[in-house]
Amino acid sequence: MGSRWLWGIIILAIISLLASLFGSWSAKARSAQMGTSIQNALNAAGYNFVDVEMNGNVASLSGEAGSDADMNSAFNLAANTECETCKKKGKIWHVVENNMSVKAAPTLPTVSPYVFNAIKGEDGNVVVSGYVGSENERQRILVEADTLFNGNVTDDKVELALGAPADGWGDVLSRSLGNLALLDRGSLTVNDTQTLLRGYTTDAEIRDRINASVSNMANGYIGAANITVDGAEAVNVGEVKSEGICQSLFDSLKGQSKINFAVNKAEIQGAPSFDLLNTLASAANQCSSFRIAIGGHTDSDGDDAYNQWLSEARANTVVAYLADSGVERERLTGTGYGETQPVASNDTPEGKAANRRIEFLVTTSE
Repeated sequence: MGSRWLWGIIILAIISLLASLFGSWSAKARSAQMGTSIQNALNAAGYNFVDVEMNGNVASLSGEAGSDADMNSAFNLAANTECETCKKKGKIWHVVENNMSVKAAPTLPTVSPYVFNAIKGEDGNVVVSGYVGSENERQRILVEADTLFNGNVTDDKVELALGAPADGWGDVLSRSLGNLALLDRGSLTVNDTQTLLRGYTTDAEIRDRINASVSNMANGYIGAANITVDGAEAVNVGEVKSEGICQSLFDSLKGQSKINFAVNKAEIQGAPSFDLLNTLASAANQCSSFRIAIGGHTDSDGDDAYNQWLSEARANTVVAYLADSGVERERLTGTGYGETQPVASNDTPEGKAANRRIEFLVTTSE
């Protein structure tokens, strides 16, 4: 009798041990199956940065997320994933422990001045460059530009940087690019809070529409426009308060054009010369906060002293014309440099022609 009881106890002990071992194995297998299901779900959703480690019914998530939003989405997905291969399919029995971190955002440089430029050529192609405050803003501006200019946009380095002068930087760029798209050719310059649109159109109504737009900027931005219409009197709007933009305005308006003089004299000749000076006078009045230095230069032919006198006389003739055209005389200075600052060789006719020139330099008022 006692022997039977002993064997019964032994058999029950063996069964209990086997049940315990099987139960432990089953729990581990079920835990591993749950971990695999969570990992598969995360990978399928593109959250490959997450590693899953199971400890019983606890799924521990680790890895570096690109943003708080990605981390939270991965956590929620893991918490709601059902075991794919467990016998009780569809049952969510696990808990999730978040040990993930968020990748530190890159530190953007702070730049000053904060600028943006766009140049539209006669062929309709546009080159953009400058700064925006975020990747979302960068993509927005490039998509809008691509739409406005029918895909003819070249990104010549639109970079991310801090330092935007006021709220609404992206809105100012959007509005200004829309105005540039109306022109046959032209350029947009934004320098901190100053915007300048310059260019050419055959339609005076388009010019007037753009002038109205740039005259009503928001958030402290200052708009100016200098748009040429064939056969129409200049109607420029806005004051340019940036020295750099004023200089680029003079440079672009003058371009490769020349102010011609009578041979060995300081007399301006030719309608194109007067048209150019009238255009420059209008630009000078838009840059009313700055002085305009007019420099006269000659080639090396003739006597040095005579060339010095001739360059001074021509520079002062330009000063007088601009003053007669409404530019404040005290903002204008004329200086002759004779043949001392050539920009080309004096050994060829072409080089000599390049050296005979009038230059305009914008400087801060004293």
